[in-house]
Amino acid sequence: GLLTGCVMFQINLLKYLTVPYEMDFIQVSSYGKGTTSSGNVKLKKDLSTDPEGKHILITEDLIDTGRTLKFISKYFSDKKCASIKIACLLSKAARRKERSVKIDYYGFDCPDEFVIGYGMDFADEYRALPFVGVLKESAYSHLT
Repeated sequence: GLLTGCVMFQINLLKYLTVPYEMDFIQVSSYGKGTTSSGNVKLKKDLSTDPEGKHILITEDLIDTGRTLKFISKYFSDKKCASIKIACLLSKAARRKERSVKIDYYGFDCPDEFVIGYGMDFADEYRALPFVGVLKESAYSHLT
């Protein structure tokens, strides 16, 4: 899973898997404290296990520009995984820059708004909300 936004989605998804699996996490950053991606993806936490030869399901809360998933897909490809699939809760296609990133499974289309809750945050706030909601612009407009 892709920390930290994926955790709620991943835990709920795993309840329905009927095949054996191992769970591990990787963490990257491209947002910082803003509402738009910087476009600069940085690896913050690597996997605990070697993924070589394994079938990988990358879980993500929301796919926006696709830059993060392009970075992660290349990371796993370089590790010689047997296969790589991507599952995300929300797909924000209107902001997609990386069209080469294939999303294999997604739950819902997301409007072009900044969403929070169910693992998704703004500057590390709102992540634990038990729902997905749109963050009002007044909550962050003074920061831009």
